[in-house]
Amino acid sequence: MLNKKKLGNSDIKVTSIGFGGAPIADLYEIMDEEVCLETIKKAHLSGINFFDTSPLYGCGLSEIRLGNYLSSINREDFIVCTKVGRYLTPSDPNKINRGAFKGGLNLAPILDYSYDGVMKSFEQSLERLKLSKIDVCLIHDVDKWTHGEDAEIHFKTAMEGAYRALSQLKSEKIIDVIGIGVNETEMCFRFAEAGDFDCMILAGRYTLLEQSGLSDFFPLAIKKNIGVILAGVYNSGILAKGVNSNTTYDYGEIPSQVADKYFKIEKICLDFKIPIQAAALQFCNSNPAVSTMILGMDRPIQINQNLEFLNFKINNDFWLQLIEEGLIDSQSPITNN
Repeated sequence: MLNKKKLGNSDIKVTSIGFGGAPIADLYEIMDEEVCLETIKKAHLSGINFFDTSPLYGCGLSEIRLGNYLSSINREDFIVCTKVGRYLTPSDPNKINRGAFKGGLNLAPILDYSYDGVMKSFEQSLERLKLSKIDVCLIHDVDKWTHGEDAEIHFKTAMEGAYRALSQLKSEKIIDVIGIGVNETEMCFRFAEAGDFDCMILAGRYTLLEQSGLSDFFPLAIKKNIGVILAGVYNSGILAKGVNSNTTYDYGEIPSQVADKYFKIEKICLDFKIPIQAAALQFCNSNPAVSTMILGMDRPIQINQNLEFLNFKINNDFWLQLIEEGLIDSQSPITNN
């Protein structure tokens, strides 16, 4: 069963699980086009209505693949979320910095949080997604995780340019909901104080392994009715596939203290006969500020698996033991909505 929650103060209702569009853009491996299509279709037919993407994912490939499918179904059946902060321009394939994406379009991402840059990025996204309007549009990656000390410069530019552009597009009803997508609770808090945002993606900082923002950002989000969208709830792999040579924590090597914490949580999961993936999803879903969780899925079977994890029965004693052993913050909400 997939419940729906309101996305912040908007009229949009999103399913507890959303579809993350990065993996279908050749993240870590070249993906088969048909498999990508079948995965998106499976998500849609399973009731998932929130589809997240970005120009950055595969240099436009994620938007293309999502647009090819979403344009074939009823517009009322889906909520699409994309991002601004980078527009794409044709470039020499050998000179494009693709990051973790092994394939993608031959378009180079140009970082630009200015008003004009955001308008250009938005128009390009509309074309790739084959849409005339966007449900949710976010300012992408204004954080130290991405830009280091330059984050301060980009924050100022984003509030003066990107925020103004998205606010205008929202007033013109070309966008319904505006927000940000970042990797740090500190930046969520700062943006929430600086502007009038409807929602925010927070990636990797509120999970079964790490609870950031419980004393500052989440209370502010509830006070201002900002819908929180969690990404990276499996911390880029460790909570989905365990600790081994092929898994990562925050897209890098797993620190020893994180591995130790994982094994302690895993032991309690085994004692209670609970899949750790189910605990990871339901822990995040329990926070009343959270509207949806974006899961990166690149095979149809993963849709079924994650829906089963979301609906797996978990006894409240399990959460209490995690708190008693200091494995999750005692402020963490632990009752599923």
